[in-house]
Amino acid sequence: MGAEGGEGTGEGAAQGAPPVEGGEVEELFALPLFRKPAFPGFYHLVQITSPQIYEFIANLQASGQGHYVAGFMTTELPAEFADAPQSETAAPLVSLPPDSQPPAEKKPLRKDAGKVDSVDELVEVGTKLQVVSLISQSPNSPGGSLLVMPTGRIRRVGVAAQEGPSLGPLFKLETVALPNQVVPSASDAKLSMEIRALHSEMVATMKELLKMPFVNKEQFEQVIRYYNLDDPLKLADLAAGMSSAPRQDLQEVLTCEDPTERLRKVLLILKKDLESTRLQSQFRTQIEDKFAKENKKFILMQQLRYIKRELNLERDDKQSIIAAFKECIKNLGDKVPEEAAKVMDQELSKLGTLEPQSAEFNVSRTYLEWLTALPWGKFSEDNTDIEKAEKILNEDHYSLEDVKERILEHMAVSFLKGSVHGKIMCLVGPPGVGKTSIGKSIARALDRQFFRFSVGGLHDVSEIRGHRRTYVGAMPGKIIQALKIKQVSNPVILVDEVDKLGRDFRGDPSSALLEVLDPEQNSAFRDLYLDVPIDLSKVLFICTANVTDTIPGPLLDRMEVIKLAGYVYEEKLAIANQYLIPQTIATNGVPEDLMELQPEALAELIRDYARESGVRELRKLLEKITRKVALSLVRVEQEARERSIISTENLRKFVGQPPHSSERLFIHTPSGVAMGLAWTALGGQTLFVEARGRVPESTDSMAEDSPSLDVTAAADSTSDTPSSSSKSPRPQNAGPRMKVTGKLGKVMGESSEIALTYARIFLRELEPKNEFLDHAHIHMNMPEGAIPKDGPSAGVTMTSALLSMALDRPVKHDMAMTGEVTLTGKVLRVGGIKEKTLAARRENVDRLVFPMSNQADYLELKPYLRAGLTAHFVDHYDDVYRLAFEDAGAPMPGGSRGSEVVTVVTPLEEAQLPIFMTGASGESATTSAQVQ
Repeated sequence: MGAEGGEGTGEGAAQGAPPVEGGEVEELFALPLFRKPAFPGFYHLVQITSPQIYEFIANLQASGQGHYVAGFMTTELPAEFADAPQSETAAPLVSLPPDSQPPAEKKPLRKDAGKVDSVDELVEVGTKLQVVSLISQSPNSPGGSLLVMPTGRIRRVGVAAQEGPSLGPLFKLETVALPNQVVPSASDAKLSMEIRALHSEMVATMKELLKMPFVNKEQFEQVIRYYNLDDPLKLADLAAGMSSAPRQDLQEVLTCEDPTERLRKVLLILKKDLESTRLQSQFRTQIEDKFAKENKKFILMQQLRYIKRELNLERDDKQSIIAAFKECIKNLGDKVPEEAAKVMDQELSKLGTLEPQSAEFNVSRTYLEWLTALPWGKFSEDNTDIEKAEKILNEDHYSLEDVKERILEHMAVSFLKGSVHGKIMCLVGPPGVGKTSIGKSIARALDRQFFRFSVGGLHDVSEIRGHRRTYVGAMPGKIIQALKIKQVSNPVILVDEVDKLGRDFRGDPSSALLEVLDPEQNSAFRDLYLDVPIDLSKVLFICTANVTDTIPGPLLDRMEVIKLAGYVYEEKLAIANQYLIPQTIATNGVPEDLMELQPEALAELIRDYARESGVRELRKLLEKITRKVALSLVRVEQEARERSIISTENLRKFVGQPPHSSERLFIHTPSGVAMGLAWTALGGQTLFVEARGRVPESTDSMAEDSPSLDVTAAADSTSDTPSSSSKSPRPQNAGPRMKVTGKLGKVMGESSEIALTYARIFLRELEPKNEFLDHAHIHMNMPEGAIPKDGPSAGVTMTSALLSMALDRPVKHDMAMTGEVTLTGKVLRVGGIKEKTLAARRENVDRLVFPMSNQADYLELKPYLRAGLTAHFVDHYDDVYRLAFEDAGAPMPGGSRGSEVVTVVTPLEEAQLPIFMTGASGESATTSAQVQ
């Protein structure tokens, strides 16, 4: 049964050509006819309910190959016709010519033709059918009708050789044409007289038959008007085609080669039809008179049954659905776990007991669809070529060495062990550094499928673990959906914004993620909808977050945290040149030769406009520039367009005034001001601490004041010279008062109290006569008061600002510091060293003071990140004071109570970027600009 049709000689013949004679073999597709054979010489309308057969013939017609088919009647009538009404089995195939046929209303299709399992089910003699046209039923009904013209009788002699890998629904047979019979000439008077007599009797019988009421009378009357009845053999074929005789008798007429014998057989059929019609009329009259009501009910019930079946109202879809599920389960084989296979069998048995109209049937069907659609035991093969993966990661992303190295380590472990295991990584960093896009590159490097979903603001646990099937519209969670969509059991799943999970009365999604992201548990993960164990141990989970503070501790403990601090100036410069500028020019349709961004302008753009840790703001600025260039180009004629050059002189014309000309409020810090380093969710930044104070002139103004420290009390912000105030006598009932502003958190408020207490002790050790901090009303402020600030790392900065105010000596202007201070002066470890170092580099601060315990964190930074910086590591405030005031003429303590200061100097020559980051290999390695 080849679908390659059109290779035979009949398919290439011109329309209307006579059958091939002389025994020449012709290959034709065989169309099995169920009800009766097709007689040559008259149009036939063959109705086909099978969409496969109809589409197959339509495809042959579309390719210019299906002009002819072979019509062979089946040896046996299909069993499904046993209960069909007579109006269907006796309906003739003969039809009016296509240009004379009146439009008929759409009716359900008869099953005139169909598919057989073997060629042996077809009779030997049939007709060659010229396909005149195809008539589709409707878009919602399968199948259609074929208007054919039988051109002559043919005999099948064999099955044609199959060509091509695909098989169609029809057999391709080898056929030979039978010779066309003609009426004997007048020379044979006896035979000619017998044929004329038979012809006259046939005409008389047909006329008498037309007087009787029978089923197809109206169609019979219409057909004989359009065909010539003078030829006895053509009349015989027409009469046989319109007859309701048994199909075997009609096949004998088609097979008969003797003209006289053929006319006798047709006349006998007509006589039987006439007698049957008379008996039917008589019987109908008697039955209608005697059993009118019962017969009417029976007929109506039979018609109702037939109509329902044709409208698919009684078709048993349930068995076909169950069969389809059994086939799916069989195809899954032994890859399905035992428990899941048992659930499938139970659900399939349950489906067989339910009515298709019931709601439970659809629930059970949907559940089975999800179970059979999952990729049970199907895994994609991981890439084991380390060099290829490293090349992909370097092409797609710039810098981010920690992430790249971790992925390569994962591949190396899988390669050595010979098995693949999933991992849970969490990429933490400010917005715009490429956390989300690195997930796509990881999937590409590993040759795995990639699926991403965001849990930012997610409150419903069901989005993770699915809904229980008791709810209307229940469905599995995102994890199961990912497996179904990607059709593998080991994809890379990116859980975005995991630090922004919600929590309310609907549940806590972070708790639901505990099982998903636990390597010890997710090998038997149970979705609430499926309620069968699913193996997630081979899935590589990657989470992204801006901060880890809002991630619940148990969830954070299950993840391997990889921090992405952001990009320095040199990295942003390379990213812009290699990726962002070419992409924005291409995206906005600006020709490359009509726009030039000078290096000085790009440097100023990065330095004064895009100081964030990522490159998202830089991308926006470049897009803004290219849009303005595009607008200027379209405003003039194409011939008059000129090259747009963006320089430092006209940069503000494109992007406006720089939002951060400098974060440094003070080029030279005055007394009472110290520069610190802070970590934020957007990266690191410098932070100034201002301290001002005055000693009241009279004791009356302080009579009602509490002698204790009050960081919330209001104070006058005006200041006196500390040296003069230190000589004034201490007022009675006076105590230190300090007001702290700048939207500080509780921890930072406590740090200010510790800083004041230790500064008083330290100042008394330096200058016993200086009592300024003991008596003054102090106001400490941190600028940018709209931004919340918290954390203990500003302790040494606050202490230095208070001492600078009390001693009236400035802190070094090119020094920034960070560290938590205790009441005994110890400087404790803080976090965010990389972010703070990058912030200092952005502000051209080349001297840094860090806690001694952060020395390892600083040395882990790449040399090009530390280039030009001098970092001092201390463990007591004595050393911080000495470093900050050694050039200001301030009194120095006798010795240090801490360990020896460690100074790390990184030469400026180390600023040269590594080879893989410079693009020297000729490959673009900049997709880190595909920011989160």
